[in-house]
Amino acid sequence: MTLPDLSLPERLLLLGADFTRHHDVVVRLNSAHPAHATVGAAEHLPAAQTLARGALDAREAIRAAPGLAPSPDVERAVTRMTQLATLAVLAADHLLDAIDLLSTAVFPSPGQKAATGLTGTETTEAAHHIRLAEQLTGLGAEDCLAAAGLLARELRRQHPGFFRPPPALSPAQQAALEAVAAGRVTLDQQEDKVLVERGTGRIAITTLRSMESRGLVRREPCALWLHDERPHLTAEGCQALSAALTARGRPRSAPPAAVPPAARAAVARAAIR
Repeated sequence: MTLPDLSLPERLLLLGADFTRHHDVVVRLNSAHPAHATVGAAEHLPAAQTLARGALDAREAIRAAPGLAPSPDVERAVTRMTQLATLAVLAADHLLDAIDLLSTAVFPSPGQKAATGLTGTETTEAAHHIRLAEQLTGLGAEDCLAAAGLLARELRRQHPGFFRPPPALSPAQQAALEAVAAGRVTLDQQEDKVLVERGTGRIAITTLRSMESRGLVRREPCALWLHDERPHLTAEGCQALSAALTARGRPRSAPPAAVPPAARAAVARAAIR
């Protein structure tokens, strides 16, 4: 399925998966040897920069969507994409700073001793930059899920005749799809069990397998230490979750991804100091 075939909510869900992949790589870089972190950060930098462009493209797609009239929820989705693009740019800048510092430590000038671990001024500061890059984009997938929900419900409100009933999903399956979309689920192959972030309800391996059998999720290798695989939504999974989000009423309270703008501004200010 190509981008023109995707609805706006589906497009945001796929962007969220890219933020999750990015976050996994950056988390691993933060615990790597300086030589490996230098190479890994340099290899990953284009992907980090692409995230910013993806968020900006999504923002413009929302603004230019035919038949989508301006509304408070549409503006909230636009604002989330603007925030994500800004945070992704900052994260990429921090990776660049880390690359510069680690290159100095790993490939020293003549007469200087190469670093053997994350010690010393250069490597300590580099680790700080990588950690900030991780924090800045850590809620990217959750933000995309929240924005997808806003747009899905708004599209139904503005165009009720085009509403597509959601597929038959059990409450456990829908909850699992949302957790996967938010980047909260990984897999331990050795113990054959699902690992979820703290605060996320338990997901049975049978639930995940049932979604795999329906073509809604697929497993990918996970860059995180001690996590073998991470499930991601397929195009069909994005379509199913989008329809399920459309059918849901407005939540009574903000979802976990809805971090207040003031809190985000504080993170951004700390990141550029």
